Amino acid sequence: MGREPTVETLHPLARRALAALEPYIPGRSAEEVTARYGVRDPSKLGSNENPLGLSPRARGALIAALDRIHHYPDPDCSRLKQLIAGRLGVTPAHLCLANGVDNVLTCLGLAFLDPGDRCVIAAPTYTAYASLALLLGAVPVEVPLTAWRVDVDAMAAAADGAKALIVCNPNNPTGTIARQSEVDRLLARVSQGTLVVLDEAYAEWVDDAAFPDGPALARRHDNVVVLRTFSKIYGLAGLRVGYAVASPGLVACLERVREPFAVDRLAQAAAEAVLGDDDYLRRAFENNRAGRAFLSTAFAEMNLEYLPSQANFVLVNLGRPAAEVAEQLLPRGVIIRPGALWKLPTWARVTVGTAADNARLVGALADVLGRPRPAPGG
Repeated sequence: MGREPTVETLHPLARRALAALEPYIPGRSAEEVTARYGVRDPSKLGSNENPLGLSPRARGALIAALDRIHHYPDPDCSRLKQLIAGRLGVTPAHLCLANGVDNVLTCLGLAFLDPGDRCVIAAPTYTAYASLALLLGAVPVEVPLTAWRVDVDAMAAAADGAKALIVCNPNNPTGTIARQSEVDRLLARVSQGTLVVLDEAYAEWVDDAAFPDGPALARRHDNVVVLRTFSKIYGLAGLRVGYAVASPGLVACLERVREPFAVDRLAQAAAEAVLGDDDYLRRAFENNRAGRAFLSTAFAEMNLEYLPSQANFVLVNLGRPAAEVAEQLLPRGVIIRPGALWKLPTWARVTVGTAADNARLVGALADVLGRPRPAPGG
């Protein structure tokens, strides 16, 4: 792993804002672990991907699209917008598609954040929010979680005079949700002059009936933007398709700063196809629900503190530096995400895998921590 540049080693022509940024360090790749340890098919449980692989319908669509790859894609993603709009009960004018949710976030920053603007976020949460604000000269205002959940009242109080407020729901890395009643209370308290962003990247994994209807909120509130992605339950993390749901007026602002051809031809074809693959989506959802329960039971039997999750991961306290545990798991063919980047040094975020992945993780973790292995079946 190469050393990240420090403030002193940044190029002299670099923007001053770069000095305040902590580079995003992605989770370990399967290829890296295979090359380093000779482990075939490691269980990649550190990046919150769908473990079922590619949807059969998406595979067929990708193959069919190859012969047209020499043509630019539809810059407006017209067909994909129509399909998403039909599922969410909005119009295509309520949608802006880009190269993953991170790209949508960049568009939001470029369209709405001026230097000095305050941007309210939870802590801990997805680290890209603070980085985006700092890059644009805005000021991230962190509001600590309460009992591992977003404190909507504290966030509303902090949002007085703020340009933007971002809620990751379910929250990454905790997997906890802000309920419909809480989001309604937040929106009632926050000024119309504050942009409220609900990042729902993990929404399709949720089985709690109290989870808010984000697209409906975006239809009713002119200052609400809801983010969704094809990287999680839809299994297209490698193709990068994300989108915003918002009022046509907000979407028009995003379209002004979105780069041309933001979603490539293959990504559009795969996303269109997987939206109709109900069998794949059902299997993914059920695999996640069963795996989440298995991991929760196993962690409890190992006397490890964990957080009940509504996402496709579980945050667990390993009781010792998680980075060291993660390194010891690698030669055993298991990749997890240690929590140092969220200032949770003894915690790790574990993605729900297949049944075989989950069993492999639990066995390897018990060995590394010196704890009895849970009974088969959790």
